Amino acid sequence: MSLVLLRRLSEALSSEVGEGTAAVIISGVDGSFSAGADLDDLTGTLADLAMDDAIEEVTGKILALPVPVIAAIDGPCMGGAVDLALSCDHRIASEDAIFHVPAARLGLLYNPRSVVRMQRRLGRDAVFRMLVLGERLDADAALLAGIVSSVVNGVSYEAAQAIALSTDGNFLPAVTATKRLLNAIDAPGYDPAEWEALRREMLSSPERRAAVVREKKRRGRQ
Repeated sequence: MSLVLLRRLSEALSSEVGEGTAAVIISGVDGSFSAGADLDDLTGTLADLAMDDAIEEVTGKILALPVPVIAAIDGPCMGGAVDLALSCDHRIASEDAIFHVPAARLGLLYNPRSVVRMQRRLGRDAVFRMLVLGERLDADAALLAGIVSSVVNGVSYEAAQAIALSTDGNFLPAVTATKRLLNAIDAPGYDPAEWEALRREMLSSPERRAAVVREKKRRGRQ
């Protein structure tokens, strides 16, 4: 993950995800999700905050997208790529996937904002194993730790594509609101009353009534 690649990924998440998008899949190429940060972009100085900021910008874009984001992970998923994958809503790994964050080896206190997000999602034990012990986790261990949602035999992209296609036809406002709710629960300042008000507003919206009518017609054809 070079600074240039991260910038382009951030731009793509902003410009190419528009109306009619049911889901987004993020994957690598040539049997690898990512080898982590491009060492040519690291200096071993305070300037390396630029890499943290670039990863943070991409993860923020993923979390803010109104549709599901699926990570299709084959082979190595290293360093900041683990952070990026964990920001996705669903993570599918092939059996050859490997997860490793060599922060201690590189002399890093990993980005505290990322560590907070990781610990809320995975719990302290999994984060300790990755960041302090520097464990390499295979796909099965990553599944047990909650790093991935499922492990598949074969290429992960095909499974991710099947899931993405299955979401087509879902009522987008409900998808978006539910994703926002799940993110809000993980963040400080969660206000149940705010979400109950939104729920009631959506229950009586014309769009929701139209969605119910469409579903009734669909079931009537089955």
